[in-house]
Amino acid sequence: MHGSVVKMGPCGGGGGKPWKMDMRGVNRIIKVIVRHGAAVDSMSVLYERGGQKEKTKLWGGSGGKRSEICLEPDEHLTNIRGHYGFFNGWFVIRSLTFVSNRRTFGPYGEETGTAFKLPGAGGKILGFHGRSEGLLDALGTYVKMG
Repeated sequence: MHGSVVKMGPCGGGGGKPWKMDMRGVNRIIKVIVRHGAAVDSMSVLYERGGQKEKTKLWGGSGGKRSEICLEPDEHLTNIRGHYGFFNGWFVIRSLTFVSNRRTFGPYGEETGTAFKLPGAGGKILGFHGRSEGLLDALGTYVKMG
């Protein structure tokens, strides 16, 4: 494995159940699916591991509008920013914006509450960890350096 994987975050609330991606052998993120409305309902990831496509489970609930972030083969996520705050009494992720080495996707959800950043620190964001139940409570990243 070239370079080390650094865990960043998570940012957001302490509710929901913790989850994380298994990062062994992950080459790249192909697609991120976000469900969102006034807050971020959920997200899931299609990624490549050893030449095979694999998909995570849906982290969060099935409400909201579905948006897909499709990355080109030479494209990778460099940082993620967003907002967290109260929504219907729950402290959750309110918005997410995904930034790649080529463009910006989002914001998904409402940019209200406290702003946060999950910087890639010059590496590639290859995976995620966080907390969720009916909504996305918290989100963190796994960044491959070097």
